[in-house]
Amino acid sequence: MQQDQLDLTQQHQQSKSQAITYIKSQLVLTIAISVLCLIFGIVEAYSALTGGLIATVANAWFAYKVFRLSPDSAAEMMLASAYLGEIYKILLTGALFICAFVLIRPISAAALLITYFVIHMTPALVSALSDNMGDYVSNKAGDKEIKREKNG
Repeated sequence: MQQDQLDLTQQHQQSKSQAITYIKSQLVLTIAISVLCLIFGIVEAYSALTGGLIATVANAWFAYKVFRLSPDSAAEMMLASAYLGEIYKILLTGALFICAFVLIRPISAAALLITYFVIHMTPALVSALSDNMGDYVSNKAGDKEIKREKNG
């Protein structure tokens, strides 16, 4: 039982760490896209920044709601927290979009929306890159082992 609890705690910590990595990568990519959009103009740059921050803030809120409970909490509470987190994320996203379009003038809707969707794809991109890098590293290690067997 104690080993199961340890494994559950480790899984929780790994998941939490992975969520933080995704949020950090979303923030970095948001800033990079915004700087790149300076080529097109200042309006496009701050519109892209706004779109990226809407996605990042909403995802950070969701992660907070999901990971605030300890891993030994009741399953019903964890599920309720995830559902509530998703509902709040949707409401927060909608509210932030309304604020952006009402309060920011002028705004580039294309830059805002494109950046928003790109930032939402960041976790998939980070996962794919980390999986490919893991495969690459393990293949390199396998190549070294094969060379050792041939030479040894």
